[in-house]
Amino acid sequence: MSEADIDDDFDNEFVDDDDAKMVEEAETSVRTRLSSLEKRRLIDNLLEEKRLAKELKDDLDDIDDFDEDGDEDWDDDDI
Repeated sequence: MSEADIDDDFDNEFVDDDDAKMVEEAETSVRTRLSSLEKRRLIDNLLEEKRLAKELKDDLDDIDDFDEDGDEDWDDDDI
């Protein structure tokens, strides 16, 4: 069997160009959805990091406020 005969066997793989276009569009759609999901995951992670950073800053501000209130039990000299 020559290479031309083998190539001819695959010519009927997609009877219509529309089928090939549909397959390519489906593959593109899947890639786009995966890319969108990855972007959403990255955004969610960034928002969580910002939330945690704000929470930590608020906690540190509370400790600072506690010290500035002149509470006798909290003395920086003891550290």
